[in-house]
Amino acid sequence: MATAIDRKNAADARKKARKEKFWASPFGKWLDSCFYQNVTIDLSEAQDGSDRKTIRKPRPTKAILIAVLFLTVVGISFIPFKFGPVKWQWGTFGNSFATLFTPNPNRTVDSAGWWSFAWTSFAIGINSALANSSPFLTIFEICFLGTTIGALLAIPVYYLCANNVNHNTPSRLIVKIFNDFLRCIPMFILCVFFSMIMGIGNILPAVVAISIFSLGIMYQMMYEYIETLNMQPFESIRSAGANNLQAVNLSLHPEIKPMFFAYFIYTLEINIRGAVVLSYAGVSGTYMSALQAYIENGWYDYVGAMLFPLFIVVAILQLVSNSMVRKLR
Repeated sequence: MATAIDRKNAADARKKARKEKFWASPFGKWLDSCFYQNVTIDLSEAQDGSDRKTIRKPRPTKAILIAVLFLTVVGISFIPFKFGPVKWQWGTFGNSFATLFTPNPNRTVDSAGWWSFAWTSFAIGINSALANSSPFLTIFEICFLGTTIGALLAIPVYYLCANNVNHNTPSRLIVKIFNDFLRCIPMFILCVFFSMIMGIGNILPAVVAISIFSLGIMYQMMYEYIETLNMQPFESIRSAGANNLQAVNLSLHPEIKPMFFAYFIYTLEINIRGAVVLSYAGVSGTYMSALQAYIENGWYDYVGAMLFPLFIVVAILQLVSNSMVRKLR
């Protein structure tokens, strides 16, 4: 009975034969001459031609094609634009940035009021004439639930997409194409789409949209990481009679686990920062929708007070991610 290594060697031999047949064809020889040239060099000490050797030297064709393609894309991108004079407004930017952390006499009044609003908006929620919002914990729960579901769904997907684990090319391509299609859809469109199906005014469309968005991110980063791993332990366990699932669990899972949790927290950070789209899914009164309302009305002292806790949460998540990766390794 052929082992996994024998099947892999046979597949590699067939692939090598196909490559040799292609490069031996007239088109293959012409294509090879476009990218490589044979150069004769003299290796003798006296340089008298007694020890000559012919080597293959790459031509600059690839670099030229990349440069031409890049310049073409850049040139096409500039065609529809009409550039006007740039008006640098560093002073305006500096003043606007300073107002984020400066209490307004008509709203936050003083530093104590600024800190009080920051804590109230984060832990309790806002109830004002301009914006009503739930505490930040609500947004965090929605994002955490959606990210967790998406990450769990991504586990079988990124193993199916890795060509060093799944050698079935048709199934691998089908899964990749389907997930690439999901990654092309912005979270905003997903929220609107699922709100039309499930109705407006509940958190389920937001959770489903975040789950699908997280699935796309996790699968893409994880399967690319898996393809860089050393597969000798995996192949050794397979040759001993284990199936793919057992070989993955024993050889790949211990090495993948730290990166899985690191990418999970990274995806959670992205979802928290992008949670402003939840207001479009019918989740009214969210932390991000109130933040957007204050930005549109220029109440930057409120904006700064609401951004500061958000910055602290993201920083803590990053520290947790770094610590978790170190401990799991």
